[in-house]
Amino acid sequence: MILDELRSKLKPPCPVLDIHAHPCHAKTAEEDANLLIKAAKRSCVEKICLSTLIGGYEPSVDDCRKANDYTLAIRNIAPDVFIPFCYVNPAYPDEATAEIERCIKIEKMSGIKLWVAKRANDPILDTVMKLATELGVPVLQHSWDKTTGNLPNESFPWDVAELAQRHPKAKIIMAHLNGGGLRGLEAIAECPNLYVDTSGGDPDRGMVEMAVKLLGSKRVLYGSDVPGRHFGVQMGKVLGANISETAKQDILWNNSIQMLPIGTL
Repeated sequence: MILDELRSKLKPPCPVLDIHAHPCHAKTAEEDANLLIKAAKRSCVEKICLSTLIGGYEPSVDDCRKANDYTLAIRNIAPDVFIPFCYVNPAYPDEATAEIERCIKIEKMSGIKLWVAKRANDPILDTVMKLATELGVPVLQHSWDKTTGNLPNESFPWDVAELAQRHPKAKIIMAHLNGGGLRGLEAIAECPNLYVDTSGGDPDRGMVEMAVKLLGSKRVLYGSDVPGRHFGVQMGKVLGANISETAKQDILWNNSIQMLPIGTL
């Protein structure tokens, strides 16, 4: 009885869309899809924006293509659940352009994922960003501020802010609210085209509240970064936050829907 009451209290107030997830790298795409769907259902997650990372910190052009083909294979197993994002290495602007055009125009992917091959303040990202703006798709940019020091080309929140300022018409999602912390929120607060997802570490009391306070509830999106963290653990940051039910609905569903191209769902 107590467990049922607790589940009722923690049930999301609306459908949930996860803006930031990755495959579990199972033996097959079908097994990966089933693992993700099973875990998502337990946490009431209905839609999953998915990108695959292959090739380490500096993936080759072929690595990115293989990664995107794997994402598409998972999407094709359950297109009502998975929303694919195109992974590219901006160090190869021409090749990245060709891959984005293949993935977005032909394969109907809905966003672009950038990791740690280049810092977000590097002008070499401009080719990717201009194309993303033209195509009307969001860019999910990895970011962190590590006490032990970032990787050589790993973006800090202020790098992502610089990127957003260079491309004010682009829709940019800075990954890892908890990874950037309060300094990260302060760095991006004045960039209206820059959003943050709720992933990055375990729940920290007050982080979602501070994000809503500094950015507004319309610029915060639910993201789990599965399989690095569980859907439900990351959702607890939102459900347990001292914010309005309307703000929770924005974070869990509404904001992400508005970020994605028309016709995605």
